[in-house]
Order: sequence, then C-alpha cells, then structure tokens
Amino acid sequence: MPRPRRRALVLLLATTNALVIRLEAGARECFLLDVSKEAAVSGNFELISEGVTPEPLGVVVSGAAGADPLYETHGQPDGTFAFDVADDGVVDLCLSNGDASNNDGRARTVGFAIRASVHHPSTDGEGSMDALLDVSEELNEGLLTLTDHQAYMRRREEHHAAVLESTRARVLWWTVAETAVLIALSLWQILTVRAFFETKRRL
Repeated sequence: MPRPRRRALVLLLATTNALVIRLEAGARECFLLDVSKEAAVSGNFELISEGVTPEPLGVVVSGAAGADPLYETHGQPDGTFAFDVADDGVVDLCLSNGDASNNDGRARTVGFAIRASVHHPSTDGEGSMDALLDVSEELNEGLLTLTDHQAYMRRREEHHAAVLESTRARVLWWTVAETAVLIALSLWQILTVRAFFETKRRL
C-alpha cells in the first residue's frame, strides 16, 4: 500500500483559511498541524465535487502514533470536529478517496480547514475572564466555520462558471462550424445546378 503524502502546515496555534484539494481515485493526502498542550483543535470538511457519491471519502484526524483516531468518518459529504489536545505534538489530518484496491475511479475535490486556538480553563466561574474568552473563541469558531462554507460555495460557483463558459465556447464554435458547412454546401449546390443548366443549354 503506497504511503500517503504528507504536507506540513507550518502553523502554531494559528487560524487557517479553508483549503481545497483534488483527490485522485485511490489517493490519500495528509496534513500536519503543530499544536501546544491544552490547545483546542477544530475543523471541518466538505465534498465540493458534484455528481459523485461521498462513499469513498474518508477523513481521519489523529494525534500520537498508534493511538486511536481523534476523529474518523467515512462516506460523509461534510462534517465538523473539535477536541482538546492533552500534550504538545502534531495533529495529523488525512483525507482519502478510497484506496488503491477499492475506489470508483473518479477524482473528488474536497474543501477542509483545521485550526488550533488557546484553550482557557476557567477557575473562577462563569463570570471570569477565561470563561468570557472561551465564549468569544466559540463565537469566533462559528464565524470561521461559516466563512469556510462560503469559501466552498464560491469554489462551486467558480467551477460552474468555468463549465458554463466552456459550454458556451463549444456551442459558439459548433455554430460557426455548422454555419460554414451550410454556406459551403449551399455554394456547392448553386454551382452544381448552374453547371447542370449550362450543360443542358449547350446541348
């Protein structure tokens, strides 16, 4: 089984914008996020490709090697995840489009985002500054997730616009070609009929 390619996201407790990746059939791509102890990690993903089923799509988020995945799902068109990190280390987000022996032969475009933020454990009750910071972080995460989904929608719109433009260009060229053929055929018919009558008149 081929090893998945890994792409390190050079981020430390940072916010990332939504990313979009094209997964060929049977491909698996992994992204690494460096996190600190007690960080709050969250993210989301969404299948952007249309006209394909989400069955082969797999998303796995893991921490320490050999440990159980922190988040795992297969065959879902979208999803979100959130968890706290106990120790310093690396969080590994892997996206797969089936595997080498089990796929439908179709590429898929997937949008995803993964973030790490500082977690503020509250020690003074609901009115403490840490509790307020946590609430603001939750609100910020909600806004960022909404921004991610808007980015995915924009990507779909761009794809639709490209397909529409390509279709218009093809229709235009087919129309031009059809017009040229009709003009050539008409000229041929005129010349043929003219030649026929000229020959008949001579006779």
